[in-house]
Amino acid sequence: MPNFHTSTLKKLSYPCTFGETTFVYEAHSARGNILVMASMGGEPMLIRIHPKKEGGFLVKGDKVTRPTQASFLQKVLIDFRDASEAKEIFSNIEPKKFLHVKPSPFLKEINFFANDFRVEREIWVEIGFGSGRHLLHQAKKNPHIQFIGLEIHKPSIEQVVKQCELQKIENILVVDYDARLFMEFLPSNVVGRIFVHFPVPWDKKPHRRVFSAAFIEEALRVLHVKGTLELRTDSPAYFEFSFSQMMQLFKAEISVKKNAELEITSKYEDRWRKMEKDIYDVVLTNEIDSQEITRLGTLCFEERVDFSKIRNAFKEELLRGDGFFVHFEELFEIDDTNGLIRLSFGANERNEKCYLCIHNGMISYLPNAILATKSNVAAHNLMKEWFNGICH
Repeated sequence: MPNFHTSTLKKLSYPCTFGETTFVYEAHSARGNILVMASMGGEPMLIRIHPKKEGGFLVKGDKVTRPTQASFLQKVLIDFRDASEAKEIFSNIEPKKFLHVKPSPFLKEINFFANDFRVEREIWVEIGFGSGRHLLHQAKKNPHIQFIGLEIHKPSIEQVVKQCELQKIENILVVDYDARLFMEFLPSNVVGRIFVHFPVPWDKKPHRRVFSAAFIEEALRVLHVKGTLELRTDSPAYFEFSFSQMMQLFKAEISVKKNAELEITSKYEDRWRKMEKDIYDVVLTNEIDSQEITRLGTLCFEERVDFSKIRNAFKEELLRGDGFFVHFEELFEIDDTNGLIRLSFGANERNEKCYLCIHNGMISYLPNAILATKSNVAAHNLMKEWFNGICH
């Protein structure tokens, strides 16, 4: 995560613009943490300022709102550093490398898939593409296929986006999003292949695995007949777990291979083979033509609230429902009538992290593309009850 340490920071007069960045407001929490809302190229993001016990400040991007392209955050932090006349003690920002930042046509926000994505040809999906060797190879070999690459590791995303530009590969779209949720954006019967190569095994936290009964069910929905869900792993435990999940299906065509050779290998596979580790492949072939589903919408609030009442009543609080939860984590005050609440919510096994912005009595999500899944809707309604209990 880009960051810098400084002994001093000059307080800005908000809103203000410095360089390519507009700094909109500053918000403070009772814990002493500070957030600064920044915007560059129309993309909002929060900067976190942590006062250090020994004096000075640590300044970095907020994890919840950080942009997928690290270059944007780098430039915003550089502009904030210079605008606040910070006296750097340490920095890992590389200004020369990120002087010119621009959006990439290959990198899409989740809003694009929620509102604008249109299926015009067969889709192949790769989940957790890492270095991108396999994704780039498949895209070049199959120019008639639309590839979607899912990854949450920012350097890997930037590497693949850069290679798309350098190699002029035009049939890849990259998105930074949880694969377990992303499938719900895709129409039924439009995907030919789903690749899950060397996922993190999560042996100690199995609830974080990509594979689950719900994931397999959703994968089968988006696959067309004879489409395939393909797992490749070096973990015997993950292989056995995923195979057992597939075998719970009422009807299934499953094939298993061990140490099969592929045309292209990832850097992880190269490493495992040098260590003489076994590689397992499990392929599930879809045999069902699924029904179409309604495109998922996003959640929003219509109720008006009183921030002063919320501020006075706020405490860190965990609310639970049947299979879902809402965790109110921290409140940040902008002024007497406006503020932010950091929270996590949704399904127990896969949850959202975001902020609620309270501005002139209205509430909005930040980031604003919160899917209206069943668990998210239930959590959203619980939030509305919480606000109603405080404000009325």
